Amino acid sequence: MYYCSMIYARLNEVFASIQGEGIHIGERHIFVRFQGCNMRCCFCDTPAAIAAIDNPAGQVLCSIQVSRELHGAREQIPNPVSVSRLIELCSRLVVHGPGRPILSLTGGEPLLQLEFLTHWLPQVGNDFRIYLETNGVQVDAMKKISSAVDVVSMDFKLPSATGLRAFWDEHRRFLLAAAETDLFVKAVVTRVTRREDILISARLIADINKSIPFVLQPADGNLKPSSQMLVEFQDTALGTIEDIRVIPQTHKILDVP
Repeated sequence: MYYCSMIYARLNEVFASIQGEGIHIGERHIFVRFQGCNMRCCFCDTPAAIAAIDNPAGQVLCSIQVSRELHGAREQIPNPVSVSRLIELCSRLVVHGPGRPILSLTGGEPLLQLEFLTHWLPQVGNDFRIYLETNGVQVDAMKKISSAVDVVSMDFKLPSATGLRAFWDEHRRFLLAAAETDLFVKAVVTRVTRREDILISARLIADINKSIPFVLQPADGNLKPSSQMLVEFQDTALGTIEDIRVIPQTHKILDVP
């Protein structure tokens, strides 16, 4: 199911901040958070972004940062948002420098709004570097926009961590669909994550390219894994792939959005 009618998107928020996850932590990004998700992971930290899938006819407003400063003032605008309007909203958050600013597409699940992406991305790709955060199961959608995306942060949804079914086949096919981008894989691990899931993940990556980075992102709160578990998981993957890193959500440490 897609959540755009004509050339519009349903968004949760647009803001500028420091990337806090994965191998690009510390970079300044402009985040576009899409509404709607096809999963219900038990560790989800953006529940507001799934409002559209629960109530697609509802009028859920989009929170827009109006200045470039971190923790800057915001305004609320109605959904859906047009291609031209989103270009305007993102452009005013640009901090000018020698390279292209980075647009981080997150959610929710951005690939659920494929129709919008196919119209919007070609119009911003020359001015922005496109960074896609995805749960790694929308294979056909990834194939259709792969040439318009620079970086893909692909989640592996480990069944022992999410409380959901396994998505190994979808993840394998998604790896292939995103293979020509600057790709890395990220998996949230919890205190109940099983070693077997880490091993399967590493083998899937190795079958495509052993050098694809694999990030283990520890959950927090009651789901937080022990440091010993993280080391054991890293050791498990190092026997199969070349680049396995443990990286927490640093934006929570820095107290930024």
